[in-house]
Amino acid sequence: MHPDLAGCLTLITDATAGLDDERAGERVNGRWSIAEIVEHLDRTYTGTVKGLQRCLDGGAARASARSLRSRALTFWVVSLGRFPTGIEAPKHVVPTGRLRLSEVLARSRADLEAMDAIIDAAEARFGPGPVLDHPILGPFTPAEWRRFHHVHTRHHQKQILQRRRPVS
Repeated sequence: MHPDLAGCLTLITDATAGLDDERAGERVNGRWSIAEIVEHLDRTYTGTVKGLQRCLDGGAARASARSLRSRALTFWVVSLGRFPTGIEAPKHVVPTGRLRLSEVLARSRADLEAMDAIIDAAEARFGPGPVLDHPILGPFTPAEWRRFHHVHTRHHQKQILQRRRPVS
């Protein structure tokens, strides 16, 4: 597995180590639970897989032209490793809240492996240029998709670690 995607798995498993399903399912102050955060991440992994599969099935990349805004956002996230805060998740990646942590962790491992394989396939077929648009940030190359997921997972890992702290 590519190091960025293997890193996603490490970030998730390290942050959730020792948590049981009950504790991971607790919501505090109406915020997503730890299990919901991991489910959100997994839904982003499967969303990328589905999008890239559509590209492969259709025989063409589905990336728009890069705008100045998308270039700036991609640089901020992918190159600098900074994740913007305060952006609402697109509806298709909002967690359902119906999965236990143990279930979503198992899914995440499999879905990261699937994403690794499909990004490799898209890169082999379409080359290193933009292949698919991120719904907020714009067109990404295969390498940018890998790096985006690592930065996004790291962003949410911090939230998981905050939620693990005892409430005082």
